[in-house]
Amino acid sequence: MKSFLTLLFWMCVLSAAPAAETPKRCSICGVALGASYFNFTSPTYVDKMPACEACSKLKEHCAICRLPVPATARKLDDGRYFCERDFRAGVFDVNETRRTFEEVRRDVAGILAGYGILPERNITVTTASGAELRKLQQTLPSDHDGEGILGLTRTEFSGHKSIRHQVNLITGLPRNRLSAVCAHEYTHAWLHENLAPERKLEKDTVEGFCELIAYKLMVQRKDDLQKRIILENAYTRGQINAFVEAENQFNFHRIVKWVQTGVDEALFQTNKERALTLRIDDEPAAVVWPPPAAVPTKVPNSLMLKGISGTASRRFALINDATLMKNEEGKVRVGSSNVMVRCLDIRAASVLIQIRGAARPTELAISESANQ
Repeated sequence: MKSFLTLLFWMCVLSAAPAAETPKRCSICGVALGASYFNFTSPTYVDKMPACEACSKLKEHCAICRLPVPATARKLDDGRYFCERDFRAGVFDVNETRRTFEEVRRDVAGILAGYGILPERNITVTTASGAELRKLQQTLPSDHDGEGILGLTRTEFSGHKSIRHQVNLITGLPRNRLSAVCAHEYTHAWLHENLAPERKLEKDTVEGFCELIAYKLMVQRKDDLQKRIILENAYTRGQINAFVEAENQFNFHRIVKWVQTGVDEALFQTNKERALTLRIDDEPAAVVWPPPAAVPTKVPNSLMLKGISGTASRRFALINDATLMKNEEGKVRVGSSNVMVRCLDIRAASVLIQIRGAARPTELAISESANQ
């Protein structure tokens, strides 16, 4: 599953442009610009996009480039708006979506060749609106916000090792973005078929590995735009960055083996060497059938900072079983109960938190057991 909301990081900056050359026209409506104008950053443009004052006040934004659009812009039934450029580039036909997925499946199968089962004929691909994807996600267990979801994979087990994957992809994505989402969703299907039931991975780590495969596909295709979108997307709470760094430090083979048979449940920039420890060096875990019922991850009886991931400007802290970013509040399991914790600050090796009901903030350092 991929979230699009986390791409809404654009910001608007008023520019007087005293020394730099003033753009000639508004990138939204095309009118001539004066000395003062507004700049917008967009996930699909490298340069900042200038806008006149009137366009800067528009309430609606394109679902793809995030630039303002007038109320008369293309609007889908699920509420998404499109600028003309992105509407023309969008893939809305289900057959074209399936052809794109098949092209991606073959390429990703090459990336994952030699690492277990490669799903192929047991995958059904269909398209859905944003509203349909959100409704479908409500039927699946997930801690992620489904408001901007781009794809969702459901795997069903029936009979003796009979597995079927249903891949649902949102309509309207440009082909290169759709390809990245296809790679992500295919990797979910691969994980469902190649992880033993006893191998537990933290939810953001699962998403991070799926993004790593999408990133590697974009490296192969020399698509720098999609590489940048993947790395700047906060959806995986820093896990994609940790995976990319781990591959640079070790190698892809080691990463896949860790995903399949590793000891830890997540990758952290502060202790990747331990995180890549395998249960049995280079040997896959035995597959148990039928899968046993899921067992909740054990958590400490007190609040413990287990790791820090992300970049210096956008860090994420794993406290017990919860991943929080700065100024985010969430429920954290402590033993058999829960507490509400707000993350006030994330430092290089510690985190400052406010426990609901406590008089003062608490600082947690990375526990020694996390670095062993």
